[in-house]
Amino acid sequence: MDISPPSASQPSTDPHTFEKLDVDSQVPEGGTDTEGPLSSQASRHPARQCFPYQPHNLETMNTEHHPSVSSSSQNNQFSITCFPQAPMDIDASSPSSSQAIYGGVPITSHPNTGNFENNGALKRKVEQLYNREADIKNELEFAASLSLKKQRIEVVNWLTNMEKLRKNFQSLEPASAENLPPQQQVDMLMKEAEDLIIKSKFPEGLFEVGDSKVNILLERKLEAGRAFQTNTKNILQCLKENHISRLGIYGMGGVGKTTIMVHIYNRLLKNANHFNVLWIAVSQDLNIHKLQGDIWKALNLGDLKEEDAMKRAAMLFDQLSKRGKSILILDDVWEQFDLDEVGIPVEADGLKLVLTTWSFEVCCQMHCQEKIKVEPLSHNEAQSLFFKELGPGALSVEIEAVMKLIVEECAGLPLGIVTMARTMRGVSDLFEWKDILERLKESNMGQMDMEKKVLANLKLSHSHLSNHEVQRCFLCCALYPEDLLIHKFELIEFFIDEGLIGGLDKREKCYDRGLTILNKLENVSLLENDQGMVKMHDLIRDMALHVMSATSMVKAGKGLTRIVSEECWMDGVEKVSFMENYIGVIPSNMSPNCPKLATLLLNGSLWGDVLIPEPFFKRLEGLKVLNLSGCGIRELPNSISDLVNLRALLLRECWELCRIPYLGKLSSLTKLDVHGCRYLKVVEGLELSVNLRYLDLFKSGIERLVEGTLAGLANLQDLKIGEVKGEDVTKLWALETLDSSFQNAVDFNKYMRFLQQSGPHRYYQLVVNQEKSLWSASVYDDPRFGTSERNIDIDCCDYAIVRAGGEYDEDSILLAQDVQRLVGRKCGGITNLSNIGLLESLQVLIMEEWENLQTLCGGVDEVIDNHDYPLLFHSLKDAYCREMSKTEVSLWESF
Repeated sequence: MDISPPSASQPSTDPHTFEKLDVDSQVPEGGTDTEGPLSSQASRHPARQCFPYQPHNLETMNTEHHPSVSSSSQNNQFSITCFPQAPMDIDASSPSSSQAIYGGVPITSHPNTGNFENNGALKRKVEQLYNREADIKNELEFAASLSLKKQRIEVVNWLTNMEKLRKNFQSLEPASAENLPPQQQVDMLMKEAEDLIIKSKFPEGLFEVGDSKVNILLERKLEAGRAFQTNTKNILQCLKENHISRLGIYGMGGVGKTTIMVHIYNRLLKNANHFNVLWIAVSQDLNIHKLQGDIWKALNLGDLKEEDAMKRAAMLFDQLSKRGKSILILDDVWEQFDLDEVGIPVEADGLKLVLTTWSFEVCCQMHCQEKIKVEPLSHNEAQSLFFKELGPGALSVEIEAVMKLIVEECAGLPLGIVTMARTMRGVSDLFEWKDILERLKESNMGQMDMEKKVLANLKLSHSHLSNHEVQRCFLCCALYPEDLLIHKFELIEFFIDEGLIGGLDKREKCYDRGLTILNKLENVSLLENDQGMVKMHDLIRDMALHVMSATSMVKAGKGLTRIVSEECWMDGVEKVSFMENYIGVIPSNMSPNCPKLATLLLNGSLWGDVLIPEPFFKRLEGLKVLNLSGCGIRELPNSISDLVNLRALLLRECWELCRIPYLGKLSSLTKLDVHGCRYLKVVEGLELSVNLRYLDLFKSGIERLVEGTLAGLANLQDLKIGEVKGEDVTKLWALETLDSSFQNAVDFNKYMRFLQQSGPHRYYQLVVNQEKSLWSASVYDDPRFGTSERNIDIDCCDYAIVRAGGEYDEDSILLAQDVQRLVGRKCGGITNLSNIGLLESLQVLIMEEWENLQTLCGGVDEVIDNHDYPLLFHSLKDAYCREMSKTEVSLWESF
């Protein structure tokens, strides 16, 4: 195989060809203390000539240490081709120019000569220099793309000498079996090559250093994993792109945004005049006047004494514009601000702005063209960082097992990992490690550094939420168990139950508001999105629990088998969450004295035949949300009847529940969910719940309500029940969601007329099966609550099918006019398709076994000109017919 020196833009990285120089030119696998741009893989060029020879005992040496040298056992031939460099003004970045730089000039040698080994060593030295030269040129190209300057004179001289060496190397007489380069000339070039290799390290860097007053920032050496390397590469690439003038780096507090940017800042400083790279730390409480002064000082201009805001901005604008291409890094930006007000002239060919922030929204508001999110560390990277910060010393097997669990609790957050590792330095007793782990799990860090440093840092994100409503919604998310994925709609329903989303007349608007809040929390890295579900980072949740520790008791998902003793229920507590536990016993005389308690979450916690004692709710008169969903209870205590402030009573899928106390006094009740309570037969006093907006009785033992009950529930927005009268439901003008069935065709048709009158913006799934007496309707104002289509399925029906609004009799079924998909099977009551009437929105029609359908348009004996007859279904895209033996007119001609 032939050896080609790399192009300037593509240095060789083959570790087998020559020993690797000590050059920091790539982001490392195991550390961040690097400098210089990444080098790409070496380009290989075809050899121009190959000369055969007979090697003498060198095959093993060359193939063992130099795989790029090829050999053949049959003819004992190998060749090496070296390429000289073209003039320096050729662009080394393109492949074509790379070939021009290193035009092929073959030099071969003969095995029978005494200077062959020296000649081969020279070639290897020269190729080593080619590789180093390519790396240096890559550094220079990178700096030139950012206008970072200026090259040291030593670098310029080295490149000049390198060009001389190249020419001398090319001038060697081409080798042949009879004619080899003189030994003296080879020795001289060898000495020059070795000297250039020594000088190529440039310990002070490739570029002139600016004012010595500018210092490199202290850099935290993290274990740089793949994500760190990728982010570093992406940021540097963005800084090179001409079309990117604003770059946003965002992520949750403590995730390492500043660490990455300090590394990049230091790297740029080593390669630049300091005037081109500025670092400004922005405080949480943004002060434009202070920011202007800080930038002015960073430019080595002293104090900005001008007090007039507009003049300060103009002066700063002028100074920054004079610098030409430069980079301004603003660290820890908490809110949007006007760059013109400060005097920052961001332009594609001038100043580039990089900001770090907690919020994706800030990146958008600051018009960042590229936004890079910094994610937590992987599990392996987190463990490596913990070990590094913990310091030397072996851990016992038992302590190491606990240590791994502590690292898991930190969930990849570098700040948390570093803080915990430093806390545990010198701790050798297993019981201390176990105690720390327990305190982490309980979110009870006391006066540990974890609270003072990590949680205090994260708490800034919460306190900076400008909207109190959003803050309260965020805290509610922490009431769920750790690491639980929560459906967004479930959270929004919880927000509504809590009264956090109010003042809106429609549930659809509440969902819009709720989704907006969740998006806000995701954008500021307080919630994590996972395919429509959300979760809280462990330390973010710890921070939230810490914020509300004085007013809440949260033991969600802790594996409790007994309820927390009564003395732990403080009288000032407002929220209690025991969800997802295994509580099998509640003391018979338990009656917590918590007059301020507003939310009690026991869903999924009461197992077996557990009994809630009668006095349990006696002193919880302030309770507003009670969630007992998924519990194994058979009945509720009568004391629930006195919870006059209760807004939401959630008993979903309490499969064994047989009895609910009288609800007539619960005038504040807005939501009752007994979905799946199969043994529950009646709810007394429901008709008096005049503020009820959500009622789910589906799959419970209550198939239908007592006549007249719905008449008193005029504010219902969401109704799910086994069966309902058409006349009753037509009086619920606030209804947005209906999931129910009707007793007969008369009730079904009443609702169809109501649906037609209520507007064209509803979505539905209607099912009719006369043989099974099924007349069901699932209707939604908002497609997020159910279907996003308008479908009607009709099976085994002898009734005529007529569009609502047309003429019909008692033996007809009415169709909504805006139906999009109509499926009919065994519809014997239809003889003429045109009798249905115009369905202008119909897109799909499926007809199976319409045995009496004789014609699609007009009368049976009419002769129809299909060009003059109006189309029945203007929007029809697909139609399917099967077993339509009596139909006389082509389906497609009629449509």
